[in-house]
Amino acid sequence: MKNFKLIIVILIVFSAISANAQSKSKPERPYTILERGQHMTRLSVIKDSRGKENTVQIEALNASGGTLRVQGPEMLGADITDVLATVGNYNKMQEVSKSGRGETIQLHQVVFPLKVRITISNQILELLIREEGFWKISVGMNQ
Repeated sequence: MKNFKLIIVILIVFSAISANAQSKSKPERPYTILERGQHMTRLSVIKDSRGKENTVQIEALNASGGTLRVQGPEMLGADITDVLATVGNYNKMQEVSKSGRGETIQLHQVVFPLKVRITISNQILELLIREEGFWKISVGMNQ
């Protein structure tokens, strides 16, 4: 009977310790990709720790953009046609560069968390960024 009580006490202590060990949860990621178009072959979301202001830079490039074809028109670069903030907002959108392969824009004075829906060459990218800072979003298209 003494051994039985000892075993019960050990089991109770062990279960309490294992329950506490399981209560630790993974830290939440600073961003979540909610939707991604099927022609988006490469997607990179990086927080630049050197940036001081709350800015989101979006770069969209088409791997085949700007190249001539044997027949027909040349392949078009990736084109950012719409940026819609559904949570949070931004004060100003600025075009940084545009080439035959694509373009780069920046959203300035962003209020986080930012849930944004971006239309790139008729493909939708929707993501939620939770942390403030300078964010770089690079999208590689194959179309």
